[in-house]
Amino acid sequence: MGKSTVAKLLARRLGLVYLDTGATYRALAYAALSEGIDPDDVSHLVRLAKSLRLGLQQVGQDAIKVILNGCDVTRQVRTERVTDAAAVVAQYPSVRAAMVRLQRKLARADSLVVEGRDTGSVVFPQARYKFFLTANAQVRARRRQMELRSLQGRSPVLSMIARQLAARDRLDRIRKIGPLIRPRGAVVLDTSRLTAHEVVQRMLRYLRFQHQSRM
Repeated sequence: MGKSTVAKLLARRLGLVYLDTGATYRALAYAALSEGIDPDDVSHLVRLAKSLRLGLQQVGQDAIKVILNGCDVTRQVRTERVTDAAAVVAQYPSVRAAMVRLQRKLARADSLVVEGRDTGSVVFPQARYKFFLTANAQVRARRRQMELRSLQGRSPVLSMIARQLAARDRLDRIRKIGPLIRPRGAVVLDTSRLTAHEVVQRMLRYLRFQHQSRM
């Protein structure tokens, strides 16, 4: 259970559209790798980001299909190679600026559930409701291992996944633009001992309370 799972469940319960901003960076990284572009080649990445034909389609109640240049790349963008490359391309300010414009363009609905590491702080800082989900390192590594196993039928050992997550977190925290921080006004939820449905229930209780308080 991760942020994406919770966000999709929450969107389904609220009857809203779901947008995963992290998937946009994965799509960019996948496109770059497919075209032989170095993840550190900023100028090429910016041009690629501006020309990216990307669509995120809701399939059923809680699944999202990633369509890149007319092709379904949903499974490809979740591989470890693409995940690592996405963490690299996301650290460059000019690349992030281009991607934020794309993400805002994708968010055409008046009300929607958006998930991403800088969603509440940079992409949609004026959002009325914000949640910041945390979990301890071992729990996150186990969840990622289960995700990879479901996608690929196999997964790296737990210690390797934990190191990769720690490295990605470090990149996200030290980047100059859109670092991984708790957004102002965000409600913090530690999900280490909670199921996805339990997290969503807590979110819904908070939203109902806030709605009633405004009446």
